[in-house]
Amino acid sequence: MPMRYLVLSDVHANLPALDAVVRHARARGFDDVMFLGDAVGYYPHAEEVVQRLIELDPSVRILGNHDSALLELAYGERGEYWAAGVVMEVLDRQLTTLSSDSLKFLLSLEEHVVGDGWEAAHGALTRPWDYLATVSAAQDNVALMQQPLLLVGHTHAPKLFATVHHGGYDLWRTLAFRHESYSYRLPPLARVIANPGSVGQPRDQVPLASYFLFDSEKRRIEHHRVAFDVAAVQADVRAAGYPEVLATRLEAGR
Repeated sequence: MPMRYLVLSDVHANLPALDAVVRHARARGFDDVMFLGDAVGYYPHAEEVVQRLIELDPSVRILGNHDSALLELAYGERGEYWAAGVVMEVLDRQLTTLSSDSLKFLLSLEEHVVGDGWEAAHGALTRPWDYLATVSAAQDNVALMQQPLLLVGHTHAPKLFATVHHGGYDLWRTLAFRHESYSYRLPPLARVIANPGSVGQPRDQVPLASYFLFDSEKRRIEHHRVAFDVAAVQADVRAAGYPEVLATRLEAGR
């Protein structure tokens, strides 16, 4: 069934950013939501963000690495991927704030979802928490794609890789979304890996929340960036006693 999806990734417990994105997207219209992972981590609104996601009721619910690490803490396991540091300090604290409904939502998240003409994951298909950030990584993953479009998050940078086979060669194009809005139509014969960037913690030096609207019938992706109240998030970080680096990096988009 053709749908217009709001595609969200890497919210990281930043409620003002999520609310700003949803308001912006509702003004443009969407039928359903794809969540590409990392509801929790970094910022102090974990319970509120998960409750917002429950209200949005995304049909596509992907497990992020921070979500996975929090669930490991919740159920008595600590994976080798996680060393002591800011990430685990924050997740340890957030676990104490989450309701049973919020934990149930996080438990519903899946590593990989395949739809009609698209599929979704948080990181790479080769290994779930690897970053799909370079042409080399895209080349390693495109052979594993089951559909012509793969939607991913994890890198916090809005970017697209597209490849077509022509004249015996695979031709590649890379597109970084640097503007406040951009529309891209999926080429009919291409394989495309697309990342909407991060709602809650942009890392490409543009300090605006980032998301996609994906029209599955028109095969078109719209990328948008949205301003949010950075100062309010910084104040909440400091009031909660979270590490200062999490506040200062927001205004620089890094």
